[in-house]
Amino acid sequence: MAACGLLALVVACGSRPATRPNLILVTIESLRPDHVGCYGGRSRTRPEVALTPALDALAAEGRRYTDAHAVTSWTLTSHASLFTGLYPATHVTVAPRDKLGDDFVTVAEALRAAGYQTAGVISGPYLRRPYGLDQGFDVWVDDIASLRTSAAHDDVTNPRVEAALGAFLDEDRDPERPFFLFAYLWDPHYDYLPPPPYDTMFVSPECEPIDLTGYGTNPIFTAGISDAQLAHVLSQYAGEIRATDDMLGRLFAKVRAAGLWDDTAIVVTADHGEEFFEHGKVGHKNTVYDESVHVPLIVKFPGGDPAGVDERLVSLVDLYPTLLDLAGVAPPAPHHGRSLLAAPQPERAIFHELLALRYLMNDEQEIETSGAQWRSIRQGSWKLVWEQDLRDESRHAIQLFDVARDPGEQRSLSEQETARVQALAEAMVARLERFEREATGYEPGGRVTLDDTEVQRLRALGYLVEEAP
Repeated sequence: MAACGLLALVVACGSRPATRPNLILVTIESLRPDHVGCYGGRSRTRPEVALTPALDALAAEGRRYTDAHAVTSWTLTSHASLFTGLYPATHVTVAPRDKLGDDFVTVAEALRAAGYQTAGVISGPYLRRPYGLDQGFDVWVDDIASLRTSAAHDDVTNPRVEAALGAFLDEDRDPERPFFLFAYLWDPHYDYLPPPPYDTMFVSPECEPIDLTGYGTNPIFTAGISDAQLAHVLSQYAGEIRATDDMLGRLFAKVRAAGLWDDTAIVVTADHGEEFFEHGKVGHKNTVYDESVHVPLIVKFPGGDPAGVDERLVSLVDLYPTLLDLAGVAPPAPHHGRSLLAAPQPERAIFHELLALRYLMNDEQEIETSGAQWRSIRQGSWKLVWEQDLRDESRHAIQLFDVARDPGEQRSLSEQETARVQALAEAMVARLERFEREATGYEPGGRVTLDDTEVQRLRALGYLVEEAP
């Protein structure tokens, strides 16, 4: 675990009340803001049916951040940044077999050192113990992420997550200590196969039913999919979201019934977004365009303040200092985030990074690594996106978008705004070089050790096609 010297630096902030709030952090897999009601989200197929009544009610009591972003478009790297407050170039947990190093001080470690009881309940494979994200948790329930070798995407995990969260609140919680409870909700991940009644809740006559099993690799899911078939896909995605939201509603009711609501901060976000052909692809871990990295972020503060809407530019690295700030705990290690309790910085820049790996078999039956390295900087309404081919570094593309005028990032202005491209590129390179220098101060976690069952599980999920050399 993290060095004792760093953890010894954790001190209570004198401006905070003696009674520290409980903290609940929820990350929802693959949730886009435009599928959350309080963000204006509606189902395309049945707009009259509410998508997220529980999240909408939470937002009415809390603060909704309209311009929040994950650091990347896949689960492991996103959570490593959320837990450490560091961008990927520093924590270097970026590939399917990477483990978060023990040198990094996670938010759970900092809170536990300050006297918090810490518990996590997760239902997806990339947060299982071998990946090192359980550092600092007294309780880490990860057996819900079952390691079956086939049909891996048809898991319905919400009931087991709900039971585990309820067990902590009802039986395992220490009433003498504040708690930090983390939940990662897997079910909105494709394949979109919601249980009844959610499988029909958003289906309308415009939907043409198709088999959604094998969604990530099924050749039918190409840019040539029909509007009616896409409508069916979206109806099932909406069903997964509503099922998850209903479960959260029951969790929030339990927190209220236990008399904990007013003294508990609740943070709900997503690890990344999801693509539905906006740039020709489906799923995630493909690009860093907004459909993949723009995420909802709702914070219900203790005592109900401050409530409303916040339009500042936010990155999920900001949750590390925010959670510690709420607890009255000084950050014990360097980080890249900025507490949401601090004043906004209008000229602040945020960053996205993605190592989009693909493992392919060549004609000689040898495994070759292909894919792209994506980098992005966002400052104000300007976003610079850089993509480089992993097998040919001379092949790269730079795009510049004004997301205020072009939120779908469809019209690159790189040729018209050459000076702005230059300035943003220089700023991005300088910051990345700094992040990489900082990485040398930590011992990396190295390559995770998985047994054959776990490898088969990830291969079935489409993350490991084959082993890289």
